[in-house]
Amino acid sequence: MKITIIEDDKILNKTLNNFLSKNGYKVVSLYDSTKIDESDLYLVDIDLPDINGLELLEILKNKKVIIITGNSSLDNINTAYKKGAIDFIKKPFFLEEILYKIENIFPKKFKIKNYEIDISTLPLTKNEIKFLYLFLNKDIISFEEIEQTIQKSGNSLYIFISRLKKKINIEFKNLREIGYQIL
Repeated sequence: MKITIIEDDKILNKTLNNFLSKNGYKVVSLYDSTKIDESDLYLVDIDLPDINGLELLEILKNKKVIIITGNSSLDNINTAYKKGAIDFIKKPFFLEEILYKIENIFPKKFKIKNYEIDISTLPLTKNEIKFLYLFLNKDIISFEEIEQTIQKSGNSLYIFISRLKKKINIEFKNLREIGYQIL
């Protein structure tokens, strides 16, 4: 899983990068918002040199973003959640706090329907894991959500799901013109 840190405090940025890298994550460190690329999760400071982190939430719309800031007024917290942040961490914090929040968002062991999945022991690709995460809180996943998340549709999606079924022995049902469901 890839995490992008957007934090202008060079020491904190490097500390987070080292800590998350040691815990098995691919990490990209940025000090402003000029070179943002695709990631699974963004850790964003509010007070960036080129843009306010709350404004950056609008650019990262529909992405998973955790706000990290020392500027933790109730207005900032409220605005962050309204603009789509999935969590908010006040500085100073324990490094493990970040890890707990990430593992809560992307658990290594989770249950979907009657299936228990431990992605740390299964030989799954990044897209297979992302696909399974879609089912964490939903019974049915739309074709649009699938295409946005793993960029597969039509025949390539059918082949992808057929291979995944063999790896993890979960039965998926194609709901015509709607999406997929786990049986």
